[in-house]
Amino acid sequence: MPTISHLKETMVKLKVSPEIIAEIEDEDYTNTPEERLQSTLAAIDKMDELLTMNQRLAIMEKQGCCKGGKYEKDCKAFGKEHADKPLAEKLALLSGVEYMMSPWLNDDGTITVSWGDWQNGKNMCSCGQIKKLKQPYSVSPTYCGCCAGHHLYHYQNALKVKLRLKKINSSPLNTNGEKPCSFTFEIIG
Repeated sequence: MPTISHLKETMVKLKVSPEIIAEIEDEDYTNTPEERLQSTLAAIDKMDELLTMNQRLAIMEKQGCCKGGKYEKDCKAFGKEHADKPLAEKLALLSGVEYMMSPWLNDDGTITVSWGDWQNGKNMCSCGQIKKLKQPYSVSPTYCGCCAGHHLYHYQNALKVKLRLKKINSSPLNTNGEKPCSFTFEIIG
């Protein structure tokens, strides 16, 4: 889950105006985890109100949890082992790597990643914090950029390319579980 302090730090680095940043309330670390989640969701809603889609994507792709450990080692090892292969082949092979979902290369050279955590006839969000919310709930798709940031980090390690989050295609969070998580990344280096 993104923290408000990290969101604001990222906004400063991306030169978002101080006036806009000031409109997002600071975190209260004395609150319960559920209250902090609600504060983060309110900050995301404020970002939706005040920032462009490109600004929000740029901020959210810098978030993301679980960027270390076995997952990181596996992705770096994959990148080393398959460095000489074409991108389309690497993506096909990545489907067989644990937690790398189902990536594909689009005709325009972008990469789309899609997956579903299917439970009780619905796609579910894989974010541990979101799973704690009481049903029903609706969360801005901007929040999903945090998860996209997680995957962007690992795909960059596995593919040995620099990526940018281009689009949050769909999310179970604002579709009542009808659509899966899906992101599109642009290769920028």
